[in-house]
Amino acid sequence: MTTGMRCLTPNETERLFGRNGFRVVSNAQLGRIALTLDPAIVSKQTRVGGRPPSNVRHLPHFAEAMNRWHSSDTGRLLWIDYWSNDFPSIHEAFVSARIGAGEVRSLSEAPGHYFDPRHYHERDQTAISPEQARLTGMLIGLMSLIMIDGWDGWLIAGESSDRIEFWEGNIYFYSSEASQLTIANSLMDEFGCSRNPE
Repeated sequence: MTTGMRCLTPNETERLFGRNGFRVVSNAQLGRIALTLDPAIVSKQTRVGGRPPSNVRHLPHFAEAMNRWHSSDTGRLLWIDYWSNDFPSIHEAFVSARIGAGEVRSLSEAPGHYFDPRHYHERDQTAISPEQARLTGMLIGLMSLIMIDGWDGWLIAGESSDRIEFWEGNIYFYSSEASQLTIANSLMDEFGCSRNPE
């Protein structure tokens, strides 16, 4: 498998992120394996939400900004709770990216996509290694596909309980830090995202 990104099973995900309060639970009624956060942590968080940019050309830039919302130099987990075949080409592109990274298991077997810690806030192209550019591009591409097809999932970072939720075509930023929520609001405004009443 390609160095820098690997797919994770539910057990592997809990081993890496359980210390931050994350757990993986099976919801047979909805037919999914969901990533959840300790209710005691959730109760201290507030969310900022809305729709992703309506112009699909803005999605990669929005995804890049979402990635920078998390702390730099920490690992990233892109978790998929639910995927559809509404646009079969989206599903095929997503699975092909996984196969290209050496993953042969299905999304249901390994729904987590872990990216090694990088200087994710660095924007100077001359300071970014080709490997970091490739991995960041893969993460941004996968996030963009999720938003296009309205899949459900999470983007979380190591050493934090802050999270970004993809839910039925919406995007929600969760944090207990006012400064993080201010950044999320600014980000949504910058990209002209329609907002959900909270």
